[in-house]
Amino acid sequence: MKNKRSFLSKLIAAAIISCCFSSMPSSARNSIHGDVNGDNIIGYGDLRLIQGYVLGKNELTADQLTYADVDGDGRVDAFDITMLKENFNEHMNKMPQGTWIASGSKGKRYYNFEKGTVTEESSGAVTSYKCTVSETNLNFDKNVCGDANHALFSWIGSDKLLLRWDKGYVEELHYYGNAAINYSSLLSGKYVTSGGYGKRTFNFKGISGSFTGQNGSGLGFEYTFSGNNYTFYMGTDRKQKKAVYKKIDSMHFSLTWDDGTVERFTKQDIQVKNGITYVNGILIANKTYALPSTYNPGAITSEAQSAFNSMKADAAKAGYTLTICSGFRSYSYQSQLYNSYVNRDGKAKADTYSARPGHSEHQTGLAMDINNASDSFNNTPEAKWIAANCWKYGFILRYPQGKQNITGYKYESWHVRYLGKDLAKEVYNSGLTLEEFLCIDSVYKN
Repeated sequence: MKNKRSFLSKLIAAAIISCCFSSMPSSARNSIHGDVNGDNIIGYGDLRLIQGYVLGKNELTADQLTYADVDGDGRVDAFDITMLKENFNEHMNKMPQGTWIASGSKGKRYYNFEKGTVTEESSGAVTSYKCTVSETNLNFDKNVCGDANHALFSWIGSDKLLLRWDKGYVEELHYYGNAAINYSSLLSGKYVTSGGYGKRTFNFKGISGSFTGQNGSGLGFEYTFSGNNYTFYMGTDRKQKKAVYKKIDSMHFSLTWDDGTVERFTKQDIQVKNGITYVNGILIANKTYALPSTYNPGAITSEAQSAFNSMKADAAKAGYTLTICSGFRSYSYQSQLYNSYVNRDGKAKADTYSARPGHSEHQTGLAMDINNASDSFNNTPEAKWIAANCWKYGFILRYPQGKQNITGYKYESWHVRYLGKDLAKEVYNSGLTLEEFLCIDSVYKN
């Protein structure tokens, strides 16, 4: 027996574990060596079947013989019995320690056995419990898996467990680490990237996720972190890739990967509600995203107007006069205005300085032109003051100089858009246009 490997190391080599339990019905069989009777647990029933077979008291089907070959040497004999007994002796009454990630028919969950908590990945909901272990039984003081509070468990490796709940639910658990998972600190949502790896799309959900590269192929991952040091486990083979995390602002962070590549991540949650597009909660109207003709706040919003009044008052103290020369515009008015420019200058030129109906920020009630909506305003002291200070009041200069290929419009020193103080400060500090900040485009589709 000295040359025989321990049950633990042998079983890791022999086990073929399904990676997608969430789509598997509770009655399906997991391919685990040692589970002879197919009940998704390694228990005394399996031991008795193997013993009976070795002693000639019962037969095993060809399928059962495959699972009864615990040590993987091609035959079922006393060595397999010994290894199962070794497993029972080693793990009998052994409570799991630390944090474990469970995948099963109830979705992905995080168990922390020290604190006695289980967290639902989809919602972050936490259930606290007390648990005792009796041989290979876990007994919970409340229902923590549907309507079940008792499970049989099998160790199928030093860092993997199977739980079979009384109601038939099966969960695979793999060891995550000693520390509890702080759900509120996890990354979440969709991010698009730029950097040395090109444009990629990441979807984070709890400590799991997937990403898609330029070639369109997707790959799943999990990650752990300690401070700003992150470790990603990529794909089904869980290949490790390390990175250093750096927060940039509320919508951006960067990862410096272990090969030195820096990748910038931009949160991008695009939702359309009643025909209105919101990106990360920000109402967007540009050449790509249009407002419906029925959208009509009727005037500059009260919040944007109040912010302008504060900006106007402070500008006056500094010796500058600010007035709104064009504020809210309805869809129909914008249509008349745009068509008049097309008749005068042609469509191609009009598109460089005027929005088509539905695509104008003025329709949002959050944008305004100040003092003089013409190029003659560009180099005035007022224009310079607005560019340097409007962010303090929650505005951004929407169409800055040299960014026409991004915003779709020529430089307009007079046009500001209200975002709120915190967000306007972030956009101003980034030196980016709103399109760049959100990783969206502004291009008419026809």
